[in-house]
Amino acid sequence: MRAVLLVLTASLVLGAADRAEAQRPRPTQEQIDRARQLFVEGSRHYQAGRLNEALENFLEAWRIMPNPDLAYNVARTYERMSDTQRSIEFYGHYLRHAAPDAAEREEVERRIAALQEVAERLQGQIRTLPPTSEALASEARTMFDRGVSMFRRRQYEAAMQAFTAAYNFTRPNPPAEVVYNLGMTAERLERTQDAIDYYREYARMLPRDSAERRAIDEQVAHLRERR
Repeated sequence: MRAVLLVLTASLVLGAADRAEAQRPRPTQEQIDRARQLFVEGSRHYQAGRLNEALENFLEAWRIMPNPDLAYNVARTYERMSDTQRSIEFYGHYLRHAAPDAAEREEVERRIAALQEVAERLQGQIRTLPPTSEALASEARTMFDRGVSMFRRRQYEAAMQAFTAAYNFTRPNPPAEVVYNLGMTAERLERTQDAIDYYREYARMLPRDSAERRAIDEQVAHLRERR
C-alpha cells in the first residue's frame, strides 16, 4: 500500500462537487484521534491481508474525516477485494482532491484504466463446473466448491488453499476451471508471478485463435507490467 499519513487537522480538501462537506461540523480532537487510530489499525490489517477488517477501519475513519489520502487507501483495499466500481470511485475522489504530482496521477490513472479494462473483459467472475461434470473426483470437487464459496466471500487465502488442493487432486490434468480460478485468486492476493503462471497454463488449454485466449494473454502482459 502507498505510504500515506492521515492529515490530523480539521480542514478538508474540497472541490466544487463537495461544497456540502463544508457544512459538516469540524471534527473534534477526540474524533481526529479516533480517525488516526482507525487508520493505524486498518494499515496493520491491510499488511496482514485481513482486507475486510482493513476496509471497515478505513471507511470508519473516512466517515469521520473524508480526507483524500484516506480515499486512496479505501480505493486500494477495494481493488484488492475485486470491488472494481467502488475502487474506481475512491481513486477518482483521490485524483480530484489530493493534488497529486504528475507521477502519482499517472500511476492512479493507470490503475483506474486497468480496473476498467479487467471489469469489461473478465467481469470479475470465477469459473464454476456444470452440475453434471465428472471432471473432479469427490475430494477434489469438495475442495473446488469450497474455493468458489471462499472466493465469493472474499476470503482469498482460504480460496487459494482450496483451489490448490483441487489442483493437486487432479494433476497432471487439472480441469481448466481449477487453473483459471487459481490465477484469479493469486491475482487478488497480489501474488503476481503465481497469477501469471496459472493464467499461462489456462491459456494453453484454449484454442490459439480464440478471443478468450487473447484476453488472457493481454491480462498476463498487464500483470508483467505491474511487477
